[in-house]
Order: sequence, then C-alpha cells, then structure tokens
Amino acid sequence: MRSMRSRRLSWGSAGATAVVVLAAWLRLRHLGLAEYYNDQAVALRIAHDILHGDIRTVGLASSSGASNPPLYVYIVAVVVWVRDGVLFATASVAVLSVVAIALAYVVVRRRFGGTVALITTALFATAPWAVLYGRHLWQQDYLPLVTVALLWSLFAVLERDRTRVALLVPVLFVIAIQLNLSAVALILPIGALIAYRARHVDWRAVIAGAAVGVALLSPWLAHNAKHGFRDFGLIVNDGRGHHGGAMGTGTIEAVRLTFHLVSAGGWSFLTGAQHPGGAPWTLGRTAGYVVVALLVLGMVTSFVRVVRDGRHPGIDAERRALLLVWLVGIWLSYIVSSRSGVGPHYLIVSYPVSFLLAALGLDDAAALLLRRSAVISLAVTAAVAAAFVAFTLSFQAFVRHHGGTAGAYGIVYADRAALAAAARARDLHVGDTSTEYLAWGHLAVPTGTTRIVTFRDRLIDTSPLPCSGQRRSFGPIEACFPHGAVMR
Repeated sequence: MRSMRSRRLSWGSAGATAVVVLAAWLRLRHLGLAEYYNDQAVALRIAHDILHGDIRTVGLASSSGASNPPLYVYIVAVVVWVRDGVLFATASVAVLSVVAIALAYVVVRRRFGGTVALITTALFATAPWAVLYGRHLWQQDYLPLVTVALLWSLFAVLERDRTRVALLVPVLFVIAIQLNLSAVALILPIGALIAYRARHVDWRAVIAGAAVGVALLSPWLAHNAKHGFRDFGLIVNDGRGHHGGAMGTGTIEAVRLTFHLVSAGGWSFLTGAQHPGGAPWTLGRTAGYVVVALLVLGMVTSFVRVVRDGRHPGIDAERRALLLVWLVGIWLSYIVSSRSGVGPHYLIVSYPVSFLLAALGLDDAAALLLRRSAVISLAVTAAVAAAFVAFTLSFQAFVRHHGGTAGAYGIVYADRAALAAAARARDLHVGDTSTEYLAWGHLAVPTGTTRIVTFRDRLIDTSPLPCSGQRRSFGPIEACFPHGAVMR
C-alpha cells in the first residue's frame, strides 16, 4: 500500500513539475511580442522617480481618472532596482504567475487530491487568457499569486481552530485591492467565512491583520482624505458603467467574462476583425467550451454536495461552499453595474477558483464511471491543455508575423523598441508616450522640440502617412524621420 501511494505521489509530482515548466515556457518565450502601452511606460517612469526619492502616495490613474493605491508602482520600483528594462519587468510578471500556478497545486492537492490539483494547475497553466495576463506588465497581472495565497489562508481558517493564519486574510485582501480595486468583491467570501467560523476564529489575529492592512493602505487613504475622497467617487461611478442599463446586466457580463477567462472566448477583443484561424484556433475554442461546461458542472455538483450535507456539512462540503461563495460573490458585486462597468481584467480575481471548480466538475463526472476515473480525468485534461497550447502558439505566431493586432493587443514591444532605438540614434524624439520613454526615458517630448518622429499604426490605418522626410518601417509601424536626421 505504501509503495503504491509513494508511486502515486511520485507521478503526481512529476506531472505537476511538467505543468509548471510548460507554464513558464508559454509565459517567458518571445517576450518581445508582449503588449506594451503607455501604462507600462508610466509605471516604469514612476518607479525611477521613486528610486530617486520621490515618495508616492498614489499609483497610476485608472481610465475613470481615479488614482489607484500605490503598491504597484513600488513593486515596479523594486523590479527596476534589481534590473532596469521593460522585458525584465515583464518577465517578473511571468515568473510570479508561474509561482502562483505551483502554489495552487500545493494548496489544492492537500484538500482535493492529486488528480484535481493536476487538472486545476494544467488549466491554469495553459488557458489562453491566463497565459496572456502572465506576460504583460500591468498591475492586476500580479493578482493571481495574491488570490492563491488568500485562498490558502481562507482554507486554513476554515480547517483550523483559532489559527494565527487569520492575520493574513485582511492583509492579503488589502494587497489584492491595491493591485486592482475589483478585488473588493472578495470581502464577500471573507466575510461569509469569518461569520461562519466566528466561534473558532482568532480574533486578535484578524484585528492585527486589519491594522496592518489599514497601514498599507494609509498613504492612499490620507491622500483621499486631503482631496475630499475624490477617487472614491470616481471609482464608484466608473464601476456603475458609462451607459445606463437594467439592474443585473453587470452581473451577466461578469459571468460571461469569467467564462472567457477560463477558456479562449472573447479573443476578438484582442485581435480585432482579423485572427489566426485554422485548426489550432478551432481546437482552442472547442476546448474552451469544454472547460466552461466543466465549470458549470463543478458549481452544480458542489452546490448539491453542500445541500446534501445540510446543517452538518463535512469539510469537503465546507470547502466547496467557500469556492461557490468566492465566485458567485464576485458576480453579485456587479449587480448594480451596467455592462460597460465590467472589464475582462476585473475577473482575474476569479483565478484560481474558476479553474478549481472546473477541475471538480471533471473529477465528479469521471467518478460516476467508478473505474479509472483519474485516468479519464487526466486524459481529458491533457487534450484540453494541448488544444489551449496550440491556440496560444498560433496566436503568438500570428502576432509575430503581423507585429501585433488591430484589436486591444496593439503593436508588439519589439517593434516599438526598434523605432525608439532608431530615433535615439538620430537624436530625435517620438510623438508617443510609450515609445518616447523607450528612446529617452521621458513620458512626453520636451517643450519646444521640433525634431520629432511621427508614425502610423498600419494595423489600424492603412492610408499613407504624410511625410516630407525619410519613411521607415518597423513591423506594422510606418514612421517619418525628418530631413537631416543622421546617425550619431
């Protein structure tokens, strides 16, 4: 018996290691193809300012105009202190994403077994949106590591009487909302669990954690107190959406986007009208439908387990209830929002719970077959993961060939960097925030500068660029260099 268990542990560890290696490969390959926009340039510029003594009480401004809490820019400052560069900063996101996947395996395996853990991490490692958010320098892309750690701390509070791990719950919650304010929805599973375990919670640890959390958020709170809590008002208005809509449309959109983020749905948001197509595209989308079906099934079987156990639930039912409250709580937090008030990145907080519920759905379905249920589950998972990998590689090849997309993905970093290098070599500036930063470290062209490179994104606009100087191309970028520009 011991020998059989040892072999299972060995095979499980080998499988998990393979999944983690695959996750790293998908996220770290061809980082020059990663997205690069003004947000990244602004974050890196602020990081340099911080390292030169400019203490910040707020972070980047959101699309609504509200200033985010400052934790993200301090994280980027640490990354820049280690090594300056966009690609290294992007790699830091990839590495922490892989760490989150490895930690998810450890957290899930102890509670739901090796098969469910391997399914969860395989989906987490290969789902196209998870890969995308694991190779993009954006503040919410650091969230998965925090949400995995928060899930572990909530499980610990559920399973152990008066554990000091309870201190981490409010701390991790505050860290999560500093990385993206959409994480405020996690107050629902946190509140529900603490209320359920009220007699068994170490309240001193919770209070101490809350004090630490408030201290972490205090610079932003002090800034808002000084400015009439302007950011709070902007955040609330932005969360409601920019257009009117019936009550509940925000929740419907949150459900839809959650399904996208565990699958390959909604990819036209990134690509625009043109996409790779072909067999990998079809396989990836089909695999995505399978995972969405498994997620729904996992929610149903978990709900049945919770109801069946009634007033005296076992620990498995309690754990499943926590997962359901986590996901449904996120959806219900948008009940008063319109559809326009919900963005895809807001649902990153559903990781890794959405993948875990899908894994439970597959495991529960396979268990009905009684024999070789683990083999069936892992075979289905392998097929889905292979289809997801093919989809992602197809997309990366498409982006490499075209230099980006006409959708939200935009022009790849490598081509913007090539334009910036050419401009710098000729002592020129570029009329674009992100490219100007790469060339000179500025976010704007200095006042009075006339020697400026103008350019056009041919993925969006194919009309000729007016140019009285020298035309040059950098992937999909058509640039106009002024006359007399020479290499230094």
